Amino acid sequence: MDADDRAEIEQILGYHFFEPQHLIRALTHPACAHELLQQNKRCMDQEAYSTLGDAVLKTGLILYLMEKGLETKGDITVNKEPVEKNETLAKVGKRLKIKRFIRLGRGEKELLRLGEETILADTVEALIGAIFLDSDAGFGVVKQCIGLWFEPELRKVKKGAAPLKAEISLINRPLSSSRRAAPRVKKPQSRLTWRG
Repeated sequence: MDADDRAEIEQILGYHFFEPQHLIRALTHPACAHELLQQNKRCMDQEAYSTLGDAVLKTGLILYLMEKGLETKGDITVNKEPVEKNETLAKVGKRLKIKRFIRLGRGEKELLRLGEETILADTVEALIGAIFLDSDAGFGVVKQCIGLWFEPELRKVKKGAAPLKAEISLINRPLSSSRRAAPRVKKPQSRLTWRG
């Protein structure tokens, strides 16, 4: 991944990676890693990051739903499940336009034809895991990304007294962990809008 691609996807994600290997690994499909391994090149794939991202996403969604006033396990589960489904994750991946950044390998077209939705969903989860690790387990940073990426889905949740906190300035500046130096990515020139 060259510097221009990295800067572009960081702007899309709203997060600056201090350790680019986290971003690269999150974007590396197991098929690509396997091909590189056959060429005696060591390459880590996104599977572990996707597993981590799945757990972080679930926690982030629960926190958002609690902020909206949902207090019972049943209410939280009913509202969380549609947001964390593969179909929704794939929709988020399409909205973020991450497909062209995913490293799939030589069989790329066939992989996308057979399972684009799964690939996008796994990559969204892997990116959440990568941000969690890159931010030194800065859950607040990851939660803000979740709020930004899943805003249309979270906006649909109506029940509860407490309003969802607006993440107004997230689009205008990349996030970084409070434990680290300020982000090194320039502010985007315009606000991103999604049409899903």
